[in-house]
Amino acid sequence: MNRLKNLWSRLRRITKINLILGTIFALIFGYIAMATYFGTASQVRYTSNDFPGAKKAATAFLRVSPFQRHIGYFNRGTAEAAVGDYDAAQTDLEAALEIAPTSAECAVRINLSFVYEKQADQIASQDPDQSQELYDRSLKTLEDAPEECQPKKSEEKQRSSQAKERVEDKKQGDKAKDEGTDDSESEDEDSKEKDSGDEKSSGDEGQAPGEEEKPDDSSGKSEREKKRDELEKRREDSERQQQQQGPGGDGGRSTPEKPW
Repeated sequence: MNRLKNLWSRLRRITKINLILGTIFALIFGYIAMATYFGTASQVRYTSNDFPGAKKAATAFLRVSPFQRHIGYFNRGTAEAAVGDYDAAQTDLEAALEIAPTSAECAVRINLSFVYEKQADQIASQDPDQSQELYDRSLKTLEDAPEECQPKKSEEKQRSSQAKERVEDKKQGDKAKDEGTDDSESEDEDSKEKDSGDEKSSGDEGQAPGEEEKPDDSSGKSEREKKRDELEKRREDSERQQQQQGPGGDGGRSTPEKPW
């Protein structure tokens, strides 16, 4: 009888232990499944152009997951950038960059560079100096990317090179535009003085007999003006291509790369 009681007690203890372990494993599995769901949901919603939904899913991921938090910050920052909330996107993407592993760093840098670029575009006409600083920051963000995450002929390497070229064109275009504005003001003053001098001389000296009137070459452009126009055209072409393809070639929307 005592042997049966001992056996029964032992079975009860084993059952309790198994029940506790089963509950723990179930909670862990449910926790992982929930974190995975929110991480995947942010990507799926972004792909379907549900940017607010993508942001909510990424925020939920950050609340429940203590692991791979760079994914949550990256996804949320990407969704914020897609709707033009560049300041919030900058904060989240910079947070993602601080904790992202080397293998994921390039994707974060490409989107963070995109945010700096768009911030510079917004203030280019109001504050050229600050705009140039943001363009420089955008380029430096790409240039500081480790080689480990962008091997030659990789997709990340190609996207990074395209972004560098686009930002460099915009930067040079804005700089040339500012220099052109200053030059045009001084050229206007010089032309006014020249015109007044020509009027005086034409009053004293008539056109020589038989001398043909030469065509006015005032419409000719200086080398600096030609260079400025070329850079401006390249910038416009770059922006037009970006609007048509998007940074990731997703067709028709000017948004950063897709989240993980």
